[in-house]
Amino acid sequence: MKLAAVGVTNLKMMQTPLQNQSNARIDWDLKNNSHARIQAYWDEKNYPPLAKDVFETSQEIYLEVGAGSGTFFSQMAQFYPDKFHVAIERDRMRGKALVKKNKSLGLKNFLGVRGNAIPMLLTGIPSNRLERLYILYPCPWEKSSQRHNRWHLSAAMSHLVRILKPGGQLIWASDQKFYIDEAAYVCEKSYGLKVLAFGEITPNAYNDLDKFEGGRTKFERTFLKSGQPCYELIVSKPH
Repeated sequence: MKLAAVGVTNLKMMQTPLQNQSNARIDWDLKNNSHARIQAYWDEKNYPPLAKDVFETSQEIYLEVGAGSGTFFSQMAQFYPDKFHVAIERDRMRGKALVKKNKSLGLKNFLGVRGNAIPMLLTGIPSNRLERLYILYPCPWEKSSQRHNRWHLSAAMSHLVRILKPGGQLIWASDQKFYIDEAAYVCEKSYGLKVLAFGEITPNAYNDLDKFEGGRTKFERTFLKSGQPCYELIVSKPH
């Protein structure tokens, strides 16, 4: 079952930004969904959770979904030694590179995991646990028939909110403006999240762009170097 796959926006889309759905269509999607069926699917799978003690650490936890080979989060772990960084990647080759980097660096506050983030988010992470959750350049699932795979319209969205601690931040980035616009609408209207930053990406107190010359990820660097605008949404969970 495919759901909100992470990875990157197809580079061919760089010159063809996609269009927003109307808010009425998004409202319809939010009202008429199959989230309960998808939740039941993963509950029945009894997918093995991440190592039990990962979320029992006394450190604040940062999580990146769709982390690629882990370059961004392994550097973040060095910038923030007092935070515990968990990076998840489903793709076989990038996931293997992530695990290899995890072992070679030997950082005590960095864990690279190759696996499907969906069951982990739905069943494997305690509530109110994460200080930050990053979703950078996910697949936009541009076709209308695919829209339920977008993170903000997926069964995982309520769990993204659930696992954030009060005051915790959900940090999105995309080269597709429509995706960020939709996510902002859903975050505010359906989940009551507070918007901290929204629009074309620029260094601020939440995104750490000042620490990454040219961009945080390979794809962000590629987009920005080519002159392709990138967009962000940073929201926080109410106390």
